[in-house]
Amino acid sequence: MITTIALDLDNTLLTSEKTISPRNETVLKQLHGAGIRVVLCTGRPIKAIQPLIKQLGLTEPDDYSITFNGGLVQQNATNEILARTSLSKDDLAPLHAYAKELGIPLDVIDLTQVYSLVDLGKSPYEAFLKGLMPFSDINFEDLPADDRFGKAVSASAKAVDHRDQLPAEINAKFHAVPSRRNLLEFLPQHTDKASGLKQLLAHFGEDYSNLMAFGDEENDLGMLEAAEVGVAMDNAIPAVKAIATDHTLNNDADGVAVFLEQYFGLV
Repeated sequence: MITTIALDLDNTLLTSEKTISPRNETVLKQLHGAGIRVVLCTGRPIKAIQPLIKQLGLTEPDDYSITFNGGLVQQNATNEILARTSLSKDDLAPLHAYAKELGIPLDVIDLTQVYSLVDLGKSPYEAFLKGLMPFSDINFEDLPADDRFGKAVSASAKAVDHRDQLPAEINAKFHAVPSRRNLLEFLPQHTDKASGLKQLLAHFGEDYSNLMAFGDEENDLGMLEAAEVGVAMDNAIPAVKAIATDHTLNNDADGVAVFLEQYFGLV
């Protein structure tokens, strides 16, 4: 029995204009009102998705989001942390050295802000987030040593192109996964959306057999493969389509709502 719907955001739930369409909003609110959990799954921190959480009315005690691509499971209304994996400044030191050698930018994100490591050159990541998080431009040596970070990102096609050539030291410490064609994310090892969802489902005494998931990119592969019902968007990359149990229309054609209406008999 499906009790939980996990939704990637960019190019899945969200349109190309970064909005939730009226049809998607209506269907998700209907299912949520009927007791189905709706879980937003994203690489962003929860602060950056609060407008979407409020739009969908996901503010009840059992409403959680998966953020940092699985690194953080957080209650939507209180921000209480259910589960967390994180990185220290020491963990990030070899990644900083690698980025400097390769000539790619790096941004590091904690629970409240983004640190743009300008000693590597200012990245386009701040422009990409469009004001959703505050940014601080600092050198790596000034990164707070007592902070815990959810992930590091390199907004660079070059970083994505070299993902298969990462040094062993980096592969041993990080799970590197593209979340967009020009954005490579460095997460704590063994962290992905599936791992975050596993912890959330266990909190409710459930497992992947209760999960339906929607996605389009490589960072969605784990949760789509684990889910009882894994739905690939029509605009998904080939690898996602290959492992999905089901397929739907693209993100600009209300693909999420169309599938949910059919699956749950809403039409």
